[in-house]
Amino acid sequence: MLTRIIEMRLWALVVGLVALLGRGYCEEANLHIHAHAHNDYEHDRPLFDALDNRFYSVEADIWLVDGEIQVAHDKGDWKGSLKDLYLDPLRKRVNETGSVHGDGTPFYLWVDIKDGREELNTVLVDLLNEYSMLTRFTDEEVKEGQVTVILTGDRWAKTSLVNDYDDRPFCRDSNHYSEDDPNGDNKWRWFALRWWSYMDWEGNEDIAEGDKTKLKKIVEDIHSKGRKVRFYATPETEKYWAVALEVGIDHINTDDLERLNEFLEEETP
Repeated sequence: MLTRIIEMRLWALVVGLVALLGRGYCEEANLHIHAHAHNDYEHDRPLFDALDNRFYSVEADIWLVDGEIQVAHDKGDWKGSLKDLYLDPLRKRVNETGSVHGDGTPFYLWVDIKDGREELNTVLVDLLNEYSMLTRFTDEEVKEGQVTVILTGDRWAKTSLVNDYDDRPFCRDSNHYSEDDPNGDNKWRWFALRWWSYMDWEGNEDIAEGDKTKLKKIVEDIHSKGRKVRFYATPETEKYWAVALEVGIDHINTDDLERLNEFLEEETP
């Protein structure tokens, strides 16, 4: 009887380990976690077109208009509010399935601050504090949520926001990289870099080994300092996407949601 109990417990342990390994493999094989919808609000169905194409990251440009955070690339061309287009639908999905895609994998909402007025900061913080699914940051710890907000855009606004609030529902990026950058912290955790400021490769031919080495060195240095990186204004080619995966770029920037979705489907092991 004792032998049988031991066998059953060993079997349960094996099954548990297999499940954990399998889940880790599935997460690693889910290449869609790298998919980022640049200027997502420009699509016919903001957020939902990206979700239907299995993207795990979207970007919304924001302005303050009559006390409300509105989304648009250019002032006056309003697409809707940040609350209605993104925050409420994301909360609804999290409440229904436990995470945005129902698989427990974190989702990223990049908030690109176009309006650098100080009044926007208070309104944005008050709005984001209404959503319990957001990752919370202090200087000492990170409480992981189902959705992580990354502030990008206006340098003064995003820097002052992470400095002025001890407990905050966001972190920030930097749009400028240097080998002398310090290690990451709970305020500054990402880079969003303009491709053409660092690379000349247009993504049509095979990348030269020297260019790949240069790109890989940038990515590895950023990762070694505890940060992640996406590039914007990148080539919209499969050759670029393949290199991005190979060198470890964390988010692949695109306006062509369906084509990147198809590419990642084909590349998934």
